[in-house]
Amino acid sequence: MRIIFKSLAVFCLLICGAYAADPSANISKKISDQISKIIPGDGYTETSVDLRENNSPDFSILAVRELEKYDNGNFFTQFSLFSTEQNNDDRIVGNLGFGKRTLSDDKFMMTGINAFLDFDDAENVRASLGVEARNAVLEFSSNYYLGIADATDEKVLDGYDLRLASQIPYLHWADVFVNTYAWQGEDRDDIEGTKLGSEMYLSPTFSLEVAFDDKDKAGLEDEWYAKLQFVYPPRDGATAQDGISDTMWREEKDMTGKLLTKVKRQNKIMIEFKGTSTISRTD
Repeated sequence: MRIIFKSLAVFCLLICGAYAADPSANISKKISDQISKIIPGDGYTETSVDLRENNSPDFSILAVRELEKYDNGNFFTQFSLFSTEQNNDDRIVGNLGFGKRTLSDDKFMMTGINAFLDFDDAENVRASLGVEARNAVLEFSSNYYLGIADATDEKVLDGYDLRLASQIPYLHWADVFVNTYAWQGEDRDDIEGTKLGSEMYLSPTFSLEVAFDDKDKAGLEDEWYAKLQFVYPPRDGATAQDGISDTMWREEKDMTGKLLTKVKRQNKIMIEFKGTSTISRTD
């Protein structure tokens, strides 16, 4: 946990100091240009590093691209690649999904549905269906996961998650969230847990998610994690540089600008290893 917070402190100081010295917020131009070359098109691209107490860091790249735009919504695709550790084995996990989002008549509410296919280099395959609803202050999402194919001596677990988030009063750049999940064990008990945390927008291109993952399962350790995320193109809206606002809630209520934000879901496949007492980490 000390390593996580030391890394976060250095990261935040570097970002805040660099942006203070460069009001144009152009310090990440080279990274942005490279991402645009790799994954062209209209939409957001996110790279991240996931730091955890009891595991090696995970790295990922994720992109959301608009396929078709409507007067009151859009049709989009989201795809990603993750490097992760499962049962002391490094793996690559891929995700491909499609979704549809719709705005209310006043554009203050956005709802959506999505479907994903997840796969790893061990030949595990999983599908999911998800729903979401959000406005300027509150956000809700739920996903159901169904295993399709298993690798040798492994079992992809079915499960679900529910996530509820709210803006922190007077901090227009920070949300607090609770995320509950459950996975149906095959040879062992079901796994349930709750994540409590916060997501903060440090700058137009950098965000930080910090949470405590409380697992209700013997053999799986509770742990803190921190996820550092770089997003391109830069997002509109408040950042940590704006500090404490005079108004309690965000004043920008039009959700049109959120149509291409990423779907919040569990992108890593939950696996039970046959013949051992080992279960892969839940994130």
